[in-house]
Amino acid sequence: MRNVRCFNLALKEITRMPKIASDSTIASVWPHLAEQRVYVAGVRHKMLTCLKQHGNAHVRIGITGSGQQPCYRVFYVSPLGTEVVYGSYWDNHDAFENPDAVTNNWSSASMDFDSVDQFLKEKVAPKA
Repeated sequence: MRNVRCFNLALKEITRMPKIASDSTIASVWPHLAEQRVYVAGVRHKMLTCLKQHGNAHVRIGITGSGQQPCYRVFYVSPLGTEVVYGSYWDNHDAFENPDAVTNNWSSASMDFDSVDQFLKEKVAPKA
């Protein structure tokens, strides 16, 4: 009986968590991130490897959760102007088995490498 009560309390807590908007970005979910600095630094690292290989990098986050540690997809824009998936990653920065799985669970908005880099610098810079 105690386990059922704990489960019900946990379920209520999950349903109270805010859902994130379909146009969410790392910047917009920053207040909700569980480990802000670690998460964004990990995303930035994946983006940097893409940038070095392809000359540009962008990121979209998964929008099915509460925004505490969203999955994310790194992509680049080809010379023809098409988005090419570089990789899709879990919240712990491990790659998906199928990185270019097509779903509707990615944000409609994205951030480029320079935006993520600048955002992280602003958030972790010592306050004067």
